[in-house]
Amino acid sequence: MNATWDELDGYGLSGRLWRKFDRDGILVAKDPTLGVGIYDDFVQFGATSLHAGHIILASGTGTTVAQIDSEAYAKGIVRLLLDGDAANDETVLQLGAGLDDGPFMFANHDLCFEARVRVDAITASKWSWFVGLATGGAAGAAITDKMFADTTGALYATNSFVGFQKLYAEGAAVDGMYQKSGQTKVDGAVNTDLDTLATMVAATGVAAEWRKLGIRYFSHPKKLAWYVDGVEVASILASALDAAAFPDDVYLTPTIGAKDVAGDAELHLDIDWWACAQSA
Repeated sequence: MNATWDELDGYGLSGRLWRKFDRDGILVAKDPTLGVGIYDDFVQFGATSLHAGHIILASGTGTTVAQIDSEAYAKGIVRLLLDGDAANDETVLQLGAGLDDGPFMFANHDLCFEARVRVDAITASKWSWFVGLATGGAAGAAITDKMFADTTGALYATNSFVGFQKLYAEGAAVDGMYQKSGQTKVDGAVNTDLDTLATMVAATGVAAEWRKLGIRYFSHPKKLAWYVDGVEVASILASALDAAAFPDDVYLTPTIGAKDVAGDAELHLDIDWWACAQSA
């Protein structure tokens, strides 16, 4: 079991989120008897979909998912670029090759997910974006129009999601959220505890406002907590986790994506790294 200290978080994994979780045994030693997990700093990244362990969606002539230059405090960055030239263009980066629904499930084993992300624009009523765990596979969230619906920017109704969402109608605010396929999404409008968990700052370059967005699932006693920059900011307990709206019996995989709903403004959604692990 690794030891963590808040003051050593720096630009990496957050100590409080990963506390009392064998991240080294799973992420470094890759011991399957301890669990399954992935840490990707995107220093090596193949921009072709289905290569290098990712499925990539980039619809539209100027839409890309590609590596950009490393920075002093961000070694390996992937930019999801919406160029603002057409409504409903979208970008998605998802772990896997579009075959497996995902290796992670909110059921009988503890789970941690965290990603370091930033945006260069926060204007309302332009884009929707999401980061967290979502349905993978041949009909998963990395398939055209199966993360966000056209026109409204709402999350696709028949895929499952757990994580953070920037709603189309909002600007800098990012809600915690979850949705099970076919059920009503729960976010800050339904559960006010999940409203505006993070407030993004539009920035680019070395001084950009990176935010670490994460979730921690405890299987016993049941609890799911949302973390921003290593601080727990919201949680739900067994009553919500056992309800029909929560995807507790489906496999999910790390996913980040954005949709250009308005089609008239550019967005850079950057990811420095992500990590996800679940105990055996």
